[in-house]
Amino acid sequence: MKRIFYLVSIILLSACTEQFEELNTDPNDPVTASENLLLPSIVFDLSNITVNQTYGFGDVIGQYTGNYEFNDIDIYRWQADDRFWSPMYGILQDVSDLKIIAEDNNNQNYKAVALILEAYIYSIITDAYGDIPMNEANRTEEGITAPVYDKQEDIYEAILSKLEEANTIIDVSQTIKGDGLYNGNLNKWKKFANSLRIRLLMRISEVRNISTDFDMILNNPSTYPIFTSNEDNAIYKYSGVVPDVSNVSQAGGGRDYEYFLRIPTTHFLGLLATNNDPRLELWISPKEGTDDRTLGVIPGQPLGEIGRPADFSRKSVAFYTEAARIQGIFITYSELSFILAEAREKNIISTSTAKNYYDIGVQSSFDQWGLVMPTDFLTVTAPYDNGTDRLYEQKWLALYHTGVEPWFDWKRTGKPSFIMAGTGNLNGDKIPVRLRYPSLEQSVNASNYEQAASDMGGDDINASSWWW
Repeated sequence: MKRIFYLVSIILLSACTEQFEELNTDPNDPVTASENLLLPSIVFDLSNITVNQTYGFGDVIGQYTGNYEFNDIDIYRWQADDRFWSPMYGILQDVSDLKIIAEDNNNQNYKAVALILEAYIYSIITDAYGDIPMNEANRTEEGITAPVYDKQEDIYEAILSKLEEANTIIDVSQTIKGDGLYNGNLNKWKKFANSLRIRLLMRISEVRNISTDFDMILNNPSTYPIFTSNEDNAIYKYSGVVPDVSNVSQAGGGRDYEYFLRIPTTHFLGLLATNNDPRLELWISPKEGTDDRTLGVIPGQPLGEIGRPADFSRKSVAFYTEAARIQGIFITYSELSFILAEAREKNIISTSTAKNYYDIGVQSSFDQWGLVMPTDFLTVTAPYDNGTDRLYEQKWLALYHTGVEPWFDWKRTGKPSFIMAGTGNLNGDKIPVRLRYPSLEQSVNASNYEQAASDMGGDDINASSWWW
């Protein structure tokens, strides 16, 4: 885990003078860290983790892409997994430092931002693993080297409380510095907090009555503002100029190793092509030597049945060669709109109509990617249709490149229904619902690891937790 340390070395060469402190203080090397110096690296690092999660895991388990080689993810040959654990807990240490500094400086706005980031990060870790350390996490300086695992239900209560506190203390009339996500706009941070809260409330809607919470937020927009346009999207946009470049991009040109291995799936290409969806041309490059963007791989096949990479269409080359194309997508207005469409469809809320929310979700996805939606898309091609998969199919498309959210949403809904285990799967025809705890936890935190695993029915990729 990283920290920012500032060392001021003072060498006493002569007797003290009245000007000693002034003469030996470097204004360009502060004694303590400040919030505006710590926040930029937190947001940048969190975006990089999100992009890595997207390209290295989320796109595959979400069945947008498949691996040509090394397809353990595709066929569910999953072992102990640290892909989310160490990176996310490392970021949490920095966020904790940010919150402590903000509290020491009595700066409620930076504290609110830290609370929002904590809530987001803990939601990713617990939704990936289940029960995880929270109350005792990152407290080695206090002598806690083997943290107890908290129950997922308790983690969610803490997360929602953090978002409520952030919403309460943030002062939207002010701005903050060092903010690479919203350029200091605290009203947008407040909208992020409440939109994330809606996502997480929907996540637990099968195990908790969320109608009152939804009504409180939607009926009090001045107190609980949420996203109202793509301008509010929680997306980190890389400048494309080194060092502000994702580690997936090949700045200045070239091809990433993953480019050769990840192939678009038949699900992804088929749905886009069937609807003559303009996103197809943006997201997909044709098979080399052709203009065919519809040649996809069936997810989860045995390696021997896949064929050669040259036989397929490709993920858009531009996303590797143009560094500003890749973005760290946390949550969007489009996703929020689809959540509200589902909530209205299920009578969790009574505001507006499911069709209206659905239409906004589809339109804002096209807008997010800078594309013009065909004029008949919502009336002829893909109109809202209650009782079918259409809402979930369009939400799935809108979630493209949003980290591992497509997997989490599938765990909750089982939709779209075309997502299923492939013929080469090694998990009894079941899609995994969680990652196994890292092997290091099994050795250095054995008793707490064993208790958590036992509580969930074993450290198994099919084990259940609170909301799934």
